[in-house]
Amino acid sequence: MNQAQKEKREQQLAIKAEKLKAYASEVVRQSETRIVIDNRPYDLVSNYRDGFEIEKLTERFSQILTKYDYIVGDWGYDQLRLRGFYKTENKKAYRSQCIDTLEDYLYEYCNFGCSYFVLHNLEIQKPEPVSNPKERKKTIKPVGKRRKPVVKAHTAEKKYQIKNKKPKAPLNKTKPVKTQKNVSKPAPKRTKKHEFVIRQKDKS
Repeated sequence: MNQAQKEKREQQLAIKAEKLKAYASEVVRQSETRIVIDNRPYDLVSNYRDGFEIEKLTERFSQILTKYDYIVGDWGYDQLRLRGFYKTENKKAYRSQCIDTLEDYLYEYCNFGCSYFVLHNLEIQKPEPVSNPKERKKTIKPVGKRRKPVVKAHTAEKKYQIKNKKPKAPLNKTKPVKTQKNVSKPAPKRTKKHEFVIRQKDKS
């Protein structure tokens, strides 16, 4: 690493330290068991293998942890990890988020025999609701205007009622019998024939 890279690395570390200092919390140890973080009191109920360190807690503490009843800090690879737990009586919390499952958490997620500590929050800070700007405002529709009913094709049939309709006469399905008229046949025409009379002569 040359001189220019070394100076650049030192500048990055200095900027990172300033950011951590700006967001760092104020941790004061008033007694063996009483800890004050950002003017909020906590009790140190467990400190297994001297896992509690003020300097690391100052760097790692976040305001989101103030809503939990207990804060557990465990060590792994020289890094402090913090996690919040609710009291056992909290019915809104999941089973895995309650403090009585601490042994299961240490067994499943922490290194075997690691150092850890437990803080009891004496002043729980409820998070303020954050308004979501993406939420659409509900518009109130006027009562007078109503949507027209949608009629599906070939599913609705309109029926009309006709008033003062005269009843139809019953139809006689029998066919009428035709009456035959007496038609006189014309007389045959007589033809005029010449009649001859043969007279016999007298033999006198």
